[in-house]
Amino acid sequence: MQEFAIAALSIVLHVVNYNATAQVEHATRVFTKILGKNAVYYYAVYLVVSALVRDHFIQQAVILDQGSFSIASKPIMQAAGWTLGAVGIIMNLWTLKALGIKGMYNGDSFGFLMDAPVTDGPYKYMQEPQYNGTTIVLIGTAIYYQSFTGLVLAGIMYAVFMISVVFVERPHMLKLYSKNTNKNK
Repeated sequence: MQEFAIAALSIVLHVVNYNATAQVEHATRVFTKILGKNAVYYYAVYLVVSALVRDHFIQQAVILDQGSFSIASKPIMQAAGWTLGAVGIIMNLWTLKALGIKGMYNGDSFGFLMDAPVTDGPYKYMQEPQYNGTTIVLIGTAIYYQSFTGLVLAGIMYAVFMISVVFVERPHMLKLYSKNTNKNK
């Protein structure tokens, strides 16, 4: 139970972390002042490391709960888990290709605004493909290990992502781009 709580907390803290640091950078340019013009790239590495820490705690909770459910034989569950994991990773890589590093890792908070919303790549088919892909990877992990805890954590992760999008990320992005539009008039 402790591992589950730590994993759930790591999901929330990761999202709070990248939203808070993006807001701080936008308001103060502190990271750019300290790290220079390539700060967004250092920030991207920082966010990847933060996600890896989150994933470590999730993995611990999932492994402790492995075998807690089974709807098919272990080889079938593992194949399904691998397949879903691969689909989620491909979605994230496809999103990275569509957005670039600056687009995927809060570059707009560093002053790198895109000319128009991205509508190609995975955005042709869905909103928030990076979050969908990350959640699908976790669902795949849960199925691979046959972990009910993993499925619950995937639900928590998706809910936290969507709450963040609706209440923090989308309003922040609209504010940034409305300022940019007003400057161009």
